[in-house]
Amino acid sequence: MQFKNIAAAAAIAASASAEYVVGDAWNTLTPTGTYSCGYSAYSSAFGIAVEPITTDSVAKRDAISQIGDGQIQAATTEAPATPVTTTLAPTSTEAATSTSASASTCPSAELVLKETSCKNDGTLTITLKDGVLTDGKGRIGSIVSNRQFQFDGPPPQAGAIYAGGWSITPEGNLAIGSQDVFYQCLSGNFYNLYDQSIAPQCSPIHLAVVDLVTC
Repeated sequence: MQFKNIAAAAAIAASASAEYVVGDAWNTLTPTGTYSCGYSAYSSAFGIAVEPITTDSVAKRDAISQIGDGQIQAATTEAPATPVTTTLAPTSTEAATSTSASASTCPSAELVLKETSCKNDGTLTITLKDGVLTDGKGRIGSIVSNRQFQFDGPPPQAGAIYAGGWSITPEGNLAIGSQDVFYQCLSGNFYNLYDQSIAPQCSPIHLAVVDLVTC
């Protein structure tokens, strides 16, 4: 598997100053920052799995599933994690961005994913190229107007905030811009995923990138 390193000296894509309007160029909807030494492309399809961020443990759940309209859902196979405000993984201010790291400081060896998860009917399957996420039906991964992470189009749905700027961190987590902390928010008997905490029932997570295998 061959990853493409994000060049630290590369120009930062323009920030999304307004929400997406259908007909406009959506691939410019990117955050201002990039994750230090992140990888903007990956040659094989992969999945993502939730890793709750807590003060005492990290437990990975099964790969995230996807329903027919492109929304992604994390199963509630365990009690909802209690929201925490301490000991979070690096935030956008704690994690160095590409503007503060040079290409020579980034690992030169290709990144090998350490985790695998079973691929079942409904498992979300993703590809990453030039900072854009695409699912198995060709839909674009985006952060929409209510801050939810989902797949639509192409193009993304009207009002989308980000549709590019995705990467895989050296630790193997999904990132948007310089941020690798997402939030799972309970909705009935499953979780929706967001790039911000939008309600009291939300808790911080990492989205671990996993190889999908047939089980």
